[in-house]
Amino acid sequence: MKFAIMLRAMDQESGFRAYVEGLVDHMIRLAPEDAFLLLYRTPKWFGRFGASSNVREMLLRAPHKFAWDQVAVPYRAWRERADIIFNPKFSVPLISHCPVAMGLQEPDWYAYPAFYERIDLAYIKTMLPLYYRRAAHLFPMSKFNLEQTRQRLGLRLSNVTITYTCPGTHMKPVEEPVALSAFRSKYRLPLRFMLCVTRVDHPGLDNFAEKKFFPGKNPEACLKAFLLLRDRLKVEMVFAGRRVQDYFRSLGFQDEDFRGVHFIDFVPYEELPNLYSAAELSVVPTYFDGCSTTMMESMACGCPVIASNLDAGPEIGGDAALYIDPRDPVELASRMDVLVSDQVLRETHRTRSLERAAFFNWEQTAGATLEGLRRAATGGRTR
Repeated sequence: MKFAIMLRAMDQESGFRAYVEGLVDHMIRLAPEDAFLLLYRTPKWFGRFGASSNVREMLLRAPHKFAWDQVAVPYRAWRERADIIFNPKFSVPLISHCPVAMGLQEPDWYAYPAFYERIDLAYIKTMLPLYYRRAAHLFPMSKFNLEQTRQRLGLRLSNVTITYTCPGTHMKPVEEPVALSAFRSKYRLPLRFMLCVTRVDHPGLDNFAEKKFFPGKNPEACLKAFLLLRDRLKVEMVFAGRRVQDYFRSLGFQDEDFRGVHFIDFVPYEELPNLYSAAELSVVPTYFDGCSTTMMESMACGCPVIASNLDAGPEIGGDAALYIDPRDPVELASRMDVLVSDQVLRETHRTRSLERAAFFNWEQTAGATLEGLRRAATGGRTR
């Protein structure tokens, strides 16, 4: 079978690129007898999978992403006689010679419409229902994503396979004291700290980065909770993400509120295991996250997690995490206090985290994706 895979999403500098890369890499490995036609819009990652004998990579030029999706991709898939076209992110060709399939992420354009360009929002709300109806198979990244989409669009979406993203294979505990010490020194981190990996900008509003901040990740809950504990705990707070301190200042926090607080930029993906391994715990107080890679990465590195109970947090964390209402900083402070003060409890959650993280593995996700694509190529349609 020949799979044509749209890799336009790899051009984005986000966690989703790591998802696409990991998924495609393992699909290729698991199906050496099949052929993979990998389609790029820019040369940024062209050649990434070229060493595999069952892969053909092609760079397709188009003046706009819509033209790329709807003209360049189906035309090339037809010329190359692909059996199915798959886009890991949303959008599929509406007209093609073969079935199409697509990934399904959380519909945050409905939850946070103000953080998308108006024209993009109109496009999404108009075209997504068409894409969903056109797709022979959908691959939600969580049950939460599937149910939210069903509720907000009023569609059955019956032909689906849940395919969770996974932590990178390098996401594992760093045990070497020298390595952790060097990492702390590089980023000027304290010996003991609680961690919040977050973002306060939004990919849907890149052009307005200087005008608006995105509140969906809710890092202020961590700061408020930390301030309730700061004067009696010997643990500091670290925020990893772009412009987080600026965001806090826009909310009215002052210099005194930042005592004991450290701000660092996004840590390179390859270095993240050091960050999670050095932390006492990781806090993910999001309002609307359909499949938190931060949770998975934290757990894979043995870092205990406190997560939101409003979104897919419980689905991802299982019994490994502690859950809070992200709107309640007092509850979050209580959970932080318990974990920081009780080493036995931290070790228990460290063990549970490692066990839970093992559930999310690329072989399982890639295998389920291949099975769904093969089924879609031979019959069955989403309604």
